[in-house]
Amino acid sequence: MDLRVKRTLKSIKEAFYQLRKKKPIKRISVKELSELAMINKATFYLHYKDVYDLSDKLENELISSVIDSVKKYDLRQGKMEFRLFAENLSRELVAHSKEIGILFSGYDNNRFINHLEDKIKEYIFMTYPNIPNNNEINIILTLFIQGSYYAHIRNTSINPEILIATTTQIFMRLIDV
Repeated sequence: MDLRVKRTLKSIKEAFYQLRKKKPIKRISVKELSELAMINKATFYLHYKDVYDLSDKLENELISSVIDSVKKYDLRQGKMEFRLFAENLSRELVAHSKEIGILFSGYDNNRFINHLEDKIKEYIFMTYPNIPNNNEINIILTLFIQGSYYAHIRNTSINPEILIATTTQIFMRLIDV
């Protein structure tokens, strides 16, 4: 990708995050975003249909980043890989907490984690058919993914390493059941 295009996309994303911190997405105009990004509206429309398209693409980038970070663990290898998977998922939630908080504040706050949960389950069940796609596994994954997410966003004053260790311990107990 051309360096100018990379800079333009970065500028658009930064402007969007700045505006999204201050107001709901429905109140962000392409004109306002373009002015803040120091581009013209036509440039914005070369890359995105509207601000909702931009928001969806940022959401998908975040989810892909999280999914890519856990793909390196082979869950067929046993508990240690499950532990590393759980730790890494928690670390990714911490690493992206600001972006998640901005993109999904207000009415969208459940959208991210529900989408992430669906994508993680889809990845696990497609990649590891020896891990049965049954009710118990679904419940355990939901408890871990949703629980970790809400533990992180509701306990921001707690040291992230303590949150990661605690959510990982809980996950390991769940898979022992």
